[in-house]
Amino acid sequence: MPKMTLKTDKVIRLDPLKVLMNAVMYIKSNWLFCLSVFVANWAYIVLFKMIPGGISNPLSIVWLVVFYVCWCAFYRYYYQLKPYFFIKAITGSLTPSTKAAVLLFLSMALIVYLPMIPLLLGYNDVYLDLYERYVQIFESLAKADKGGAASFEIFICYAIVALLAPSLICRPYMAWIASLQRQNASFKQAGNKMRGNYWALVLLCVMLLFAEALATQIDSIYQLQDWLDYSLKAILFVYMNIVFAKLYDFFYVQH
Repeated sequence: MPKMTLKTDKVIRLDPLKVLMNAVMYIKSNWLFCLSVFVANWAYIVLFKMIPGGISNPLSIVWLVVFYVCWCAFYRYYYQLKPYFFIKAITGSLTPSTKAAVLLFLSMALIVYLPMIPLLLGYNDVYLDLYERYVQIFESLAKADKGGAASFEIFICYAIVALLAPSLICRPYMAWIASLQRQNASFKQAGNKMRGNYWALVLLCVMLLFAEALATQIDSIYQLQDWLDYSLKAILFVYMNIVFAKLYDFFYVQH
């Protein structure tokens, strides 16, 4: 009698550099479309910079809604799903995006407030000073205050984000893209498809986040009033979305 073995799905191995290069090749092949998206994204981000009070201004909600809808249309265009502004697909995508926002908020709250526990256990003032500095770094990043944290502290924060990115960014992103195609938007399914690629996803996110952190530091050093920072981040944000589209192609379409 033949020996029975449990059937297991083959783990797909991701090559981060290949994904990045595939994104570059897509830009080269669709340069006019990508250039239009780059310019439109830059102009729209600059528009946000001109809103008095930034995120605290109620107008920022309108800005965010339009921004979200346009990026939904971007992915539907990428996959040639007409109509590009499909209301049912956009509203359906709110479920995974809301889950992702809640997950990200709770995770960031844990990162910021979990180190407070030793203070409740009676640790001395030296630890209190360290914790206050720890919170100040995150506050400076949240408020885009370049003078609130040293360069190495900013890069450490980005490294922490990269370590959490496979669960907090990559998995929700894959589910969100699936929802825009009216497919299964389960976080669990996204995690199953990407399993065994934790460090490859971390490396991919490190390369993307390092470029963003570097843009912030260059802008700060040369005192360019955020213009270089905004411009490079506008380009990097578009490139990042193309990278995630290629990531989706790898896990969902090719395999």
